[in-house]
This record gives sequence, structure tokens and C-alpha cells, in this order.
Amino acid sequence: MLPEGFLDEINALPGIDTAAFAAAMSGTPEVSFKINRRKCADAADAGYPGAERVRWCPSGFYLAKRPQFTLNPLLHAGVFYVQEASSMIHEAIVAELFRKYNLPQKGIALDLCAAPGGKTTSMINALPDGYTVVANEVMPQRAKILRENLLKWGYPDILATCSQTSVYAEAGEAFDIVAVDAPCSGEGMMRKDETAAAQWSPRLVAQCAALQREILDNAVAALRPGGFLIYSTCTFNRTENEENAEWLAGRHGLEPIDMEFPAEWGIATGIGCDMPVMRFMPHVTRGEGLFAAVLRKPGEPHPQSDRKALAFLRKKARVILDGIPTVSLKGKIEIPASEWALSTAFPSGRYPVAELDEATALSYLRHEAIRLDADAPRGFTVVTCKGHRLGFVKNIGNRANNLYPAEWRIRNL
Repeated sequence: MLPEGFLDEINALPGIDTAAFAAAMSGTPEVSFKINRRKCADAADAGYPGAERVRWCPSGFYLAKRPQFTLNPLLHAGVFYVQEASSMIHEAIVAELFRKYNLPQKGIALDLCAAPGGKTTSMINALPDGYTVVANEVMPQRAKILRENLLKWGYPDILATCSQTSVYAEAGEAFDIVAVDAPCSGEGMMRKDETAAAQWSPRLVAQCAALQREILDNAVAALRPGGFLIYSTCTFNRTENEENAEWLAGRHGLEPIDMEFPAEWGIATGIGCDMPVMRFMPHVTRGEGLFAAVLRKPGEPHPQSDRKALAFLRKKARVILDGIPTVSLKGKIEIPASEWALSTAFPSGRYPVAELDEATALSYLRHEAIRLDADAPRGFTVVTCKGHRLGFVKNIGNRANNLYPAEWRIRNL
């Protein structure tokens, strides 16, 4: 049920087919996911052969109906991530920025409002190996989810924090790319989230717009001259979208960037706005609502010390993840972190490997003790499913002690 007054707001937007929009908002949401390009090559590798590719994201796919994703061990191995299709445009944006502007292969990118991790992992998919990625989330419970998702995605050059965005303004002009997927009124989530519809009001829109401008001020302060800012929301109104993008360009002198994506992708342009912004509308594109604008900070890129900025953040921000954990020492015994097995930089051949069938893999993911084959080596062993690493066990013969993080165990079985 759409909230009272919402369609009146939509009807006030010029050029919108309100009847088609309302019908789409009353329909069934699309089901989509993206693959981790460092862990697999196609939807079939994630267990979904025949999935239809998302036009604007080579890593994204649609499914005709929603499976029980939790029962696919490869989700927990970080082989794929369940994500709304429109939001996957961040991968295309970052890839195109590298192509059009010949960005250096080493640098530092920031996702300032990162939880649960969909935009961050899309950026990682497009970034070259060795690029440092920083992800921040101010809400502690959401930051915990972000940390888990980033560990499963397995990109090693990652720093995650749980801090106010003002900390990043203090870090100085350090980042080549800054993404702000701002907290918003969530109009684009209404057809799949009843809470988004229930909490909507014109007052909420105004409150969100004010908060977004505060965050954007901090984002610009963190962006180096010549760097790119990606601003997005999952809402439809002009107040949080075009008006904020115009305010951002005017206040800070940022240059709007036309991504010039193919017309057949069906991405709409801005409403009442001359800037080359992007709108995903559910009656036009296969996905939920999304607005995105890309802007460039004026000035010549200057030599920067990524190390200095990261040292500042490690000191001033609340760090919740600093790279993928590897080993710890208990006396003289080296104990591998189970999360290490999920890293895309994990050293193959360092530990023995035991392949699990799907049922045993699900037992492992429930944090139960499992039993390996009688001839399996004793000691720390990497367990895999369909060739993808899930974590570690310590094989003692009659059973294998489960080292999977207890807080990650799956419960809905």
C-alpha cells in the first residue's frame, strides 16, 4: 500500500506516467544478484545457470523467481551478492571513469555511507587490484553487517570504519573516488519494504535532504582535486535528488559528468534539471528506484599520500576491519582466521583442502561439527563447496572442529 500523498508528489513531477508508475509500484519486485568477479565468471558459477544479465552491469543477473539464497553455500563464500539491480550502476560508473579519464591503477576510494555493502562491493568489482577501498557506516548494527559482507567478498585492500562522516572531512583531500549513497526517504524501496512506505512523509523528505547536504559537504572535503563524487539515493523526489545535485555543484563548484551510457539501457534523465543525472524508474527499468549523479572536483590532482590518510583514519576513526585477518599465534602455534579462507589473496597450497557436499557445507555454515573423509590430513584444513572456500576446520580424525565465525551461522533451516 503506497502512503497517502505519495502519488500526488509523483504526479507533480513533469513527464512521469503516473498510472504506469503506480502499476509498477504495485507489482512484484525484481530478483537480482551480482557475482564477485574475482571469484567466478558467470551466473552458472554461482549456481544459477540461465540467469538473465542486467544491461548496465556485466556482473549482474536477474532470476525469474526468488530462490532461498541462504541455502546456497556460495552466497556465504562471497561468490555472489544479492542486490537490487538499479544499485549495480555503481560498478558501471567506476569502470567508465577509469576508461574515460585514464585513472591511475593505484589510489584510494571511499564509500561514505556503505552498509550493507552493495555499493562498496560493486565499486570493488570495477577497481583494479591493489586499489585501497575504505567503507564507512555510522550506525553500529549496520556496520556489523557491512563488516561481514566485506569479509565474505574477500577483497584484501579494505578498511572499514564506524564513524561520523565529519572524520573524513578532517582526513583532508585524500580520496580519488567518493561514493555517497545517502540515507534517504526510501521511496524506491516501497514495493518490497512495507516499513519504507509506512514511515514516508513530506517531513521525512525534508529531514533527509538536510542530512544529505551535511554528508555531501564532508564528502567534498575528503575528495582530492580532480577526484570524482558519486551521489545516489533510492528515492524519487526532486528535493533529495536533482535539487541536492544542483546545490552540490553550485556550492562547491563541482563539474557534472555525463556518463553517456547507452540509450538502450533505459536510464531516464533528470526532472527539471539540466545536469546529466540518472534516474532508474520501476515502470521503465527493471529494478527499484535509484537516482545517481557523478561530479568532479575542480583543480589539478596533486601528489597525495594514501598512507598518511589511512594512518589518520586508523587513529581518529573507529576501525572495525583493517584488511582480511590472516593468522594469530597461540604460543608457537599458528592459528588461521577462518575469514582468511574467503580472501581473494589467500595463498593456495598453504593448507590442505577438503571438498564438502552441499548438505555437509550447510552443516558447516550452521557452525556444527562435521566429519571429513578418513584419509583427510589432520590439523587445520580449508573446507570448500563446488571449489569455493568457505572457511577452516581443525580436523582431529573422529570429527572436525568448526572454525566458522559463530556470529555468522545460518539459522533459518
